[in-house]
Amino acid sequence: MQYVGLKVVVLDDHVMVGQSIAGVLSELAGLVVLGVCTSVTEACALIRQSPPHLLVLDVELGGESYRDAADLHRQLNPRGELLFITALARQFTPPEDLADCTIAVVNKAEALDQLLVVLQRWWQKRHQQPVLPGYQQQLQAIQRLSPREQRLLQELGCGLLNKEIAARLQLSVATVETYRKGVAAKLGVSGAQLVRLAVLARAFSWMEVRRAAASGATP
Repeated sequence: MQYVGLKVVVLDDHVMVGQSIAGVLSELAGLVVLGVCTSVTEACALIRQSPPHLLVLDVELGGESYRDAADLHRQLNPRGELLFITALARQFTPPEDLADCTIAVVNKAEALDQLLVVLQRWWQKRHQQPVLPGYQQQLQAIQRLSPREQRLLQELGCGLLNKEIAARLQLSVATVETYRKGVAAKLGVSGAQLVRLAVLARAFSWMEVRRAAASGATP
């Protein structure tokens, strides 16, 4: 199936996770991300406005039911597909009526890595490389960042919040914020673009390791 250029809606009540997933889907898979929604109500409104080809959603969404969004998605686009990203991946099995349209169930704790595996399968079916418009120069510039800046970018690519990054790097939140602004300035991107670029950098690092392992080389 050809996924390049198809529309996708991301539904996750953790906005940073949703944005990270959207970055991978948009930049690596070539999907058109219509929006990152934090509630079923918001997702349903977007689905009604422009029915997507793919709905990426979490199973646990507070007091709301993911079925409302999934069912509406299937109703408005019978050929639409679902990709579940959930902390309940080991226990969760898609309902029988959604099984045929479910691409995969991804473990939320390892969302980016598992998502890349799913995308890699799509790439193999398409027999072509993902397109990365406008990011090659910034990806190369990452190599010129300091080790601490590269580490911060790596943590940012995992979808972590500033306070979580601060705890991992044993820095203050204010220092992390200063580092983020400095890195964004060095790379010539906005704050939102920095998150997406961090996801891309992590994705390509992961892909290089996979290629090296497959060829028996040392990455």
